[in-house]
Amino acid sequence: MIYSRSEIGVMVDFLKANPFVSMESYKWELSVPMIKIMSSDNTHIHYLSEKEEKMKNATVINSAEDLMSDLGFSVDISNKNN
Repeated sequence: MIYSRSEIGVMVDFLKANPFVSMESYKWELSVPMIKIMSSDNTHIHYLSEKEEKMKNATVINSAEDLMSDLGFSVDISNKNN
Protein backbone atom coordinates (compact mmCIF):
# COMPACT_ATOMS: atom_id res chain seq x y z
CA MET A 1 0.00 0.00 0.00
CA ILE A 2 1.26 3.47 -0.82
CA TYR A 3 0.70 6.04 1.92
CA SER A 4 0.41 9.78 1.42
CA ARG A 5 3.22 12.01 2.59
CA SER A 6 1.06 14.88 3.88
CA GLU A 7 -2.21 15.38 5.74
CA ILE A 8 -3.75 16.87 2.60
CA GLY A 9 -2.87 13.71 0.68
CA VAL A 10 -4.41 11.59 3.45
CA MET A 11 -7.56 13.72 3.30
CA VAL A 12 -7.78 13.44 -0.50
CA ASP A 13 -7.28 9.67 -0.39
CA PHE A 14 -9.98 9.40 2.28
CA LEU A 15 -12.43 11.55 0.33
CA LYS A 16 -11.81 9.52 -2.85
CA ALA A 17 -12.50 6.27 -0.99
CA ASN A 18 -15.55 7.71 0.82
CA PRO A 19 -17.42 9.95 -1.65
CA PHE A 20 -20.38 10.29 0.72
CA VAL A 21 -18.23 12.40 3.11
CA SER A 22 -17.81 16.08 2.30
CA MET A 23 -14.60 18.01 2.92
CA GLU A 24 -16.36 20.03 5.63
CA SER A 25 -17.51 16.85 7.36
CA TYR A 26 -13.98 15.46 7.18
CA LYS A 27 -12.47 18.60 8.70
CA TRP A 28 -15.03 19.47 11.37
CA GLU A 29 -17.36 16.56 12.12
CA LEU A 30 -15.23 13.42 12.11
CA SER A 31 -12.79 12.66 14.90
CA VAL A 32 -9.31 11.27 14.24
CA PRO A 33 -10.24 7.78 15.53
CA MET A 34 -13.33 7.74 13.29
CA ILE A 35 -11.20 8.65 10.27
CA LYS A 36 -8.64 5.95 11.11
CA ILE A 37 -11.35 3.29 11.46
CA MET A 38 -13.07 4.37 8.25
CA SER A 39 -9.70 4.35 6.45
CA SER A 40 -8.82 0.80 7.42
CA ASP A 41 -8.92 -1.74 4.61
CA ASN A 42 -11.17 -4.66 5.53
CA THR A 43 -11.14 -6.32 2.12
CA HIS A 44 -8.46 -8.84 3.06
CA ILE A 45 -10.35 -10.58 5.85
CA HIS A 46 -10.09 -14.38 5.66
CA TYR A 47 -13.09 -16.22 7.03
CA LEU A 48 -12.63 -19.78 8.26
CA SER A 49 -14.62 -22.60 6.71
CA GLU A 50 -16.77 -24.73 9.01
CA LYS A 51 -14.12 -27.46 9.02
CA GLU A 52 -11.33 -24.98 9.89
CA GLU A 53 -13.47 -23.49 12.65
CA LYS A 54 -14.06 -26.92 14.20
CA MET A 55 -10.34 -27.74 14.00
CA LYS A 56 -9.47 -24.42 15.66
CA ASN A 57 -11.40 -25.45 18.77
CA ALA A 58 -10.21 -29.07 18.76
CA THR A 59 -8.21 -30.50 21.64
CA VAL A 60 -5.09 -32.49 20.80
CA ILE A 61 -4.81 -35.71 22.82
CA ASN A 62 -1.48 -37.53 22.54
CA SER A 63 -1.62 -39.81 25.58
CA ALA A 64 -3.86 -41.21 28.28
CA GLU A 65 -2.71 -38.48 30.66
CA ASP A 66 -3.90 -35.82 28.20
CA LEU A 67 -7.29 -37.52 28.04
CA MET A 68 -7.56 -37.70 31.81
CA SER A 69 -6.67 -34.05 32.25
CA ASP A 70 -9.15 -33.14 29.48
CA LEU A 71 -11.96 -34.88 31.37
CA GLY A 72 -11.26 -32.68 34.39
CA PHE A 73 -10.45 -35.40 36.89
CA SER A 74 -7.75 -37.97 37.36
CA VAL A 75 -8.48 -41.62 36.70
CA ASP A 76 -6.44 -44.40 38.24
CA ILE A 77 -5.70 -46.72 35.34
CA SER A 78 -3.66 -49.20 37.35
CA ASN A 79 -5.36 -52.57 37.83
CA LYS A 80 -5.37 -53.31 41.55
CA ASN A 81 -7.11 -56.53 42.45
CA ASN A 82 -7.31 -57.42 46.16
